[in-house]
Amino acid sequence: MLQSMRDKAKSWVTFVVVGIIAFMMAITGLETLAPNPNNPNVASVNGEDITRAQLTQSLEQQRRMLIQQMGDQFDPSLIDEKQLRESVLQSLIDRSLLLQEAKNGGMGLGQKELDAMIVRMPEFQQDGKFDQDRFMMMVRSLGMSPAQFRVLLSDETVLQQIQAGVAGSEFVTQSEINRLTALESQKREITWLTLDVAKVRDSIEPTEDQVKSYYEAHRDQYMTSEQVEISFVEMDRASMVEDLEVDEQAVQDEYQRRLQDIEENAADIQTVSTILIQTGDQRSLEEARKIAAEVESRLKAGEAFARLAEEYSDDPVTSAKGGDMGQVQPGIFGDTFDETVASLEPGQVSRPVETDFGVQIIKLTSREKPVIPSFDELKDEIATGLKAQEAETIYLEKTRKLADISFEASDLAQPAEQLGLTIQTAGPFTRQGGSTDVTSNAKVIAAAFSDDVLELGANSELIELSPEKAMVLRVKKHLKPELRPMAEVQDSIVQALKIEEAREQLVKRAEALQAKLVAGDTVKQVAESEGLNWTEAKTIARREQGVPQPLLIESFKMPHPEDGKSSYASVELSNGDIAVVALSKVVEGKPLEADTASNRMMASYIANGNGRNLFTEYLKSLKETAKVKITKQEE
Repeated sequence: MLQSMRDKAKSWVTFVVVGIIAFMMAITGLETLAPNPNNPNVASVNGEDITRAQLTQSLEQQRRMLIQQMGDQFDPSLIDEKQLRESVLQSLIDRSLLLQEAKNGGMGLGQKELDAMIVRMPEFQQDGKFDQDRFMMMVRSLGMSPAQFRVLLSDETVLQQIQAGVAGSEFVTQSEINRLTALESQKREITWLTLDVAKVRDSIEPTEDQVKSYYEAHRDQYMTSEQVEISFVEMDRASMVEDLEVDEQAVQDEYQRRLQDIEENAADIQTVSTILIQTGDQRSLEEARKIAAEVESRLKAGEAFARLAEEYSDDPVTSAKGGDMGQVQPGIFGDTFDETVASLEPGQVSRPVETDFGVQIIKLTSREKPVIPSFDELKDEIATGLKAQEAETIYLEKTRKLADISFEASDLAQPAEQLGLTIQTAGPFTRQGGSTDVTSNAKVIAAAFSDDVLELGANSELIELSPEKAMVLRVKKHLKPELRPMAEVQDSIVQALKIEEAREQLVKRAEALQAKLVAGDTVKQVAESEGLNWTEAKTIARREQGVPQPLLIESFKMPHPEDGKSSYASVELSNGDIAVVALSKVVEGKPLEADTASNRMMASYIANGNGRNLFTEYLKSLKETAKVKITKQEE
């Protein structure tokens, strides 16, 4: 709902743009979201199905997110495919439960609100304005149609509303804020000395016997990586499309079906102009009626509509263009507006009417039937679509045959011959994957190193690389791990021994220093006896700059010292040095004054954490009463 007439006036231009997008979707958004009988279900939630395609798409999105987050450190072998699949499926089940609950509670997003949201999204704007071509391009780049995107956007908005509604019901008491802010602002007085690992490490010279012993004790660390080279056959739906021929009559039939859809669903193209007399705080409805009557009188006297729109209309955008709103689609500006336009013939001007935006005088400039593309304009697009549909049917049938034949065959020659496929090779690659698209694919890696394929020499099961591509593989060559010669790894062994021995020495030395301090030696006595220097005592906060992070964390873990005494600890720093820390004093923090910005930020932080916990409990309660069935073969 618009909150004021001023808001309505500001929103007028947005509604005009929304009208354009609604019109475009009336022509382009004829896609269907009907179920696909060839898309089996993996689960059902209170009778609502989750399909294999939904699960596959979500799995691929999750993998892409992991790759983006981890970058070069991404290791496919660390992904437990079964666990990932179960996690993603559970997320889809949770999503379905929440959307069902929203529907049952009457929550939803109206078409006008959805249109307005799309228009305002920066991703679809060019030079600060909604751009239809940009919208279509970005939606298609996501692999969606406009209709599918609208469903997704509506669902995501509702899900956010649910979470915000549940989590937002949490509150935080002032005493909770006081305790946390006092703890957060606590300070500690410390000093520390550092035991240099580099000096100790450089002084160590491992013996030949030590090197040999370490080599024998850590043989598993010096094995070559296990690798496989694979043979595979691949089914690619895109390549099938290229080989297909489409019957001319089928193209004609599809063209006729599309024409019928447009004729039944696309409204007339209407060009409208308006003179808006706004009502609200500055003008009553009665005053607006009088102004509108004055405008109507001047129109009847023969004055131009455009000139009067420039003089009287309160809409700054359309008034500058003589009241021209451009093309207007029914369902955008309210029933009264639509009924008035529908009653007019091109060139006619209405009497003043009261609409959602004020008092308006409306002129129908033109009314035309939607432009229907010719057969020649659409035939290539239709042929491509029909080929894709036929390729989908052939692809599903051939992948089923590939799975069946490969399961029975002792190698890949039989499925390759029967299905006209070429046997390809890839690798070698390790359990961490290779550098090509095939050898870096997590499903390929998992299949190649599975027991049946690697140990028993069987063909793999059908591997769905994407909705358009599948493969079956077998191991062509298995390169088992072998122990690398000691001479090849001697330098790394020497370095490992130095690091290990140096750390042991420093830990023992740190423990001895702590024992002296606890026994009563002063920090000065300990430093002088060891030829070390303590840092100057300083009072630190939890986010203190200039203090090594491991030391900072350890300092705030240490127990409070007794009066007049210090407590001691040691910690390994990031470079391998060992620091001995003396904590002499804890300065308790103070609660912040009520209603400060920091106080409000802390309250928000606590409430958000409590809200997340509450939402988790809410979702758990939905699951307890839901009827969730997971298809057996997908477990």
